[in-house]
Amino acid sequence: MQTLESIAKRKSTRDFDPDKAVSNETIDMIVKAGCQAPIGANKRESLHLTVCRSKAILEEINQSTATAMQTEARDFFYSAPVVVFVSASQEQMAPGIEYANAACVIENMLIAATDAGIDNIYLWGAVQGLAKNKALCDKLGIPNGFRPVSAAAIGYSRSGSPKARELSVSLETNYVE
Repeated sequence: MQTLESIAKRKSTRDFDPDKAVSNETIDMIVKAGCQAPIGANKRESLHLTVCRSKAILEEINQSTATAMQTEARDFFYSAPVVVFVSASQEQMAPGIEYANAACVIENMLIAATDAGIDNIYLWGAVQGLAKNKALCDKLGIPNGFRPVSAAAIGYSRSGSPKARELSVSLETNYVE
């Protein structure tokens, strides 16, 4: 698949099939794509990736997130069989840059996943409970001094992969010459 075709086809999936596994090779390729993302000042040591396939731990994170958000328990991961958490060091060169860096990593992973025929979604709210739960961060092996800031859920949709859309300018845009 070509890059622009993958971008046009990428769509957030909220109905993963939890029983359809993603191969280790495909997960590794997706993570490698994330690692090629631009990082502010090339401070690659300011980010950490955690690949989680544990349904039990994801359920614990669901409970923790519901508590943190003061909402009813639900599946914040949409039954995805794999979630890649992006954590950021608390030592950052500029306020908020960890979110920009994480977004670049995740976008690369989502486009690579789409290119490989794997459905996906960018997650932010789902990590809020995790970020506030040191025991769960420890269970996931997130290093001390890091906190999860975003995640990507990957897997196969129950309803089938999306069709490519036509690329268009859909955000307010002006051109200066």
